[in-house]
Amino acid sequence: MTTNDREALRRRYEQRLELLVPADKQALAALPLFADIPEKIQDRVLEKTRPYVHFLPLAPGEVALREGDYSDSAYYVVSGEVEVFLGARGPGERRPVPRGGTSPGGTPGAGAGRGAEAMLGRGHTLPGFPGEATGQRAIVLAAGEIFGEMGALSRYPVSATVRARGAARLLRLRLPGLRLLMAAAPGFKRKLDERYRERTLGLHLRRVGLFADFTPDAIAVLRQKADLLAFAPGDVIASEGEPAAAFYLVRGGYVKLSVSVADAELAVTYLRAGDFAGEAGLVLDQRWPFTLQAVENVELVKLDRADFAAALSGHKDLQGRLWRETVARLKARGSAARDPVASEYLQMAIDTGLIHGESVLLIDLATCTRCDDCVQGCADTHGGQAVFVREGTRYKNWLVPTSCYQCTDPVCMMDCPTGAITRAVGTLEVTVNASTCIGCSNCAKNCPWGNILMVETGETRSDGKPVEVSAKCDLCVGQTGGPVCVRSCPHGSARRVSFRDLEEIRAALR
Repeated sequence: MTTNDREALRRRYEQRLELLVPADKQALAALPLFADIPEKIQDRVLEKTRPYVHFLPLAPGEVALREGDYSDSAYYVVSGEVEVFLGARGPGERRPVPRGGTSPGGTPGAGAGRGAEAMLGRGHTLPGFPGEATGQRAIVLAAGEIFGEMGALSRYPVSATVRARGAARLLRLRLPGLRLLMAAAPGFKRKLDERYRERTLGLHLRRVGLFADFTPDAIAVLRQKADLLAFAPGDVIASEGEPAAAFYLVRGGYVKLSVSVADAELAVTYLRAGDFAGEAGLVLDQRWPFTLQAVENVELVKLDRADFAAALSGHKDLQGRLWRETVARLKARGSAARDPVASEYLQMAIDTGLIHGESVLLIDLATCTRCDDCVQGCADTHGGQAVFVREGTRYKNWLVPTSCYQCTDPVCMMDCPTGAITRAVGTLEVTVNASTCIGCSNCAKNCPWGNILMVETGETRSDGKPVEVSAKCDLCVGQTGGPVCVRSCPHGSARRVSFRDLEEIRAALR
């Protein structure tokens, strides 16, 4: 891409930014979307919401959401129509091809580790669009429809491409505004919950191994009986010692599981989207052996004891599995109580945000000689520019350098105006295409850990300023043997770990 091409993209992006001014309160109040807000609080709610709400005009064929991207917004169709393509990016758009990337455990999308896996149910990526949109067959959403809320609330990859069928006008609700509206307008939240229940919940339940063999009728019963709950950061979902009266499936967010030992709360593991807990306690009449607490905003599916037991009545073969999981759960609880240091590692990961990391670079400072061979190897592999910095957070004798974690939910991919930062379907690496990056720095600003660098290309913009592009670790994708930062360390001090694998973390950080 030439400098002129990049400048043209930048101008288009800046023009789009000019449109993203906070919406006018009167214009919002006139929309049916906000009709459920009680009149006495409407003015206050709209004032708090409007900084996160913008009107967005789309030209015919213009894309609002792309499959595989990450989004922090829901979209309401004010006028016109949009079409949804699931399983393809729509005519003329090419879906990324997996590059064979695997998790550090060697398996695409590996679970949270042997100990956690035996103790709790581990799920799969959960889509957010209805199954009737497949291949090149689109479904059409008209004025008054909303889309994208599942990805925004749960931070799943967008599972469909949505584009304007003709000229259209959307209202974009960024996540803080969406949460404010859901809290202030119970009717609006009920509508979203019912959409999820009717369109997607059945598929989510079927992807939980426990329900994989259930008949469509049995899944339909569970779908209607389920409660849809939301918890704020720090909220206690269930307390250790209480009767285990519910089954929980995590729709979005992270849930910490901890046990009380003396006066301390020891973290045992955590749950993420697609994971579940509580099934054995319901069937075997147990109490919660740990406390469940929301680490961040959490969306849950809840099934009560009677509904869960009724659903299992025709599946006697599950009893043996539930017994085994209960035994494993109690062993894990006992292990945490006997070894508080192991819990300390998990708590550190939760406190620092490392639990989001699928491939985190660690350097053992006890053996590192500061030779910088890792940095030099990185620079040699990336055209002379190292894409990580050998400085960062320290924990005991370990250094966590400033290097991309390849997060489970990479928020850096939100708001990239050219789609330059991507993760191909089925792979681990989040990569930047320097030829289409316009240097807007959205990804660097969105990264909560500061792991994306902005570097000069040597080119000059029309206004005389140097052209910058994003640079980040891509795990040396395409190279044989894995990340060169690990391979080039002469002392074996550098390693990559997944914070999904809690057993590996405990072994590494001891």
